Amino acid sequence: MTEAELLNLLDIGEDQEIEFKSAEGGLPKSIWETVSSFANTEGGYLVLGVQEQQGQRHIAGIKNPEAQRKAFWDCHNDAKKLSAPLCNEDDVQILTVQDKQLLLIHIPQASRIQRPVYINGNPLSGTYKRNFEGDYRCTEVEVRQMLRDAGDEPQDYSILEHFTIDDLDSDTLKAYRNRFASREPDHPFLALDNQGLLEKLGGWQRDRKTQQEGLTLAGLLMVRSGACIIGCRASLSCGLSGTTQHKS
Repeated sequence: MTEAELLNLLDIGEDQEIEFKSAEGGLPKSIWETVSSFANTEGGYLVLGVQEQQGQRHIAGIKNPEAQRKAFWDCHNDAKKLSAPLCNEDDVQILTVQDKQLLLIHIPQASRIQRPVYINGNPLSGTYKRNFEGDYRCTEVEVRQMLRDAGDEPQDYSILEHFTIDDLDSDTLKAYRNRFASREPDHPFLALDNQGLLEKLGGWQRDRKTQQEGLTLAGLLMVRSGACIIGCRASLSCGLSGTTQHKS
């Protein structure tokens, strides 16, 4: 990030992907909630050395950037503080802006299998998400959803209970096969029956442990039947209704 880009961000203010902190007395303890929230959302930047007075932000700088950078790395690599170390060497920089030194920390977005990224060794109380300029503690339901999504199979490829190939719209399935054939007319998948084609495309799965097999959400979305989609979405979302947000 250049000096001009940083000064432009100061004018815009904090948002979904930028957080300013003073760090006058050392590395702020509150940065770890922000690290978790950025990682669990879309990533973002922490800028240490910026103060706010009467609603206006100005560059104050930090007196000991090397010590604060080391303090960041010490906690970042401590599993008791942060569940997943996300940053690499290039993500933490000391910048000189207006003759003041700032510490710029880029927090990458965590992958599905890394989430939830939490702090202080407790996913239920230490998992945060970012909404606009605030860090919000995730509810237990949201944390458990992240843990489910972090499994070996993404939710799109999970087998849907009580759904069969008969729930698919036959005309839509035929049209999907025709579109596939128009792009690759000699593709070997086209010799398969409908269930075989769906299986190759991830729309039909077989669980080797339970021997259960069936339609997946991906298959349902590929060859959608309106009423069936509505019923499926209702069943998937029922466990997520009634959630609340808590400001950290």
